[in-house]
Amino acid sequence: MGSETLLGIGLVLVLAFVQNVSFSIVSRSRNRNNLTYHLVAASASNTIWFLTFRQLVLAEMSWSLLLPYMVGTVAGSVFGVRVSIVIERWLGASADGHLQSENKRGRRG
Repeated sequence: MGSETLLGIGLVLVLAFVQNVSFSIVSRSRNRNNLTYHLVAASASNTIWFLTFRQLVLAEMSWSLLLPYMVGTVAGSVFGVRVSIVIERWLGASADGHLQSENKRGRRG
């Protein structure tokens, strides 16, 4: 394997990892009570998706990229959930924000 091939494999691995970190974040952000969080997450996710698939197309979707792509996406997905949890705690974003508002209204009435 030449250095150019190894560089391509490494690039796909890194792009796939970042792609799935961002995808995990945007997936979780859809269910949170913070629209700005979702806007930033969706912008990042779609940008990295484009860059990843651009690289795969330029490499003519070579089968040699399947394993690094799979490893990168699985690792990125798992890591992305951990990153999402940290971001959500920092922002105070929750999936049940609408229920908390309803509970407060119910107590007042």
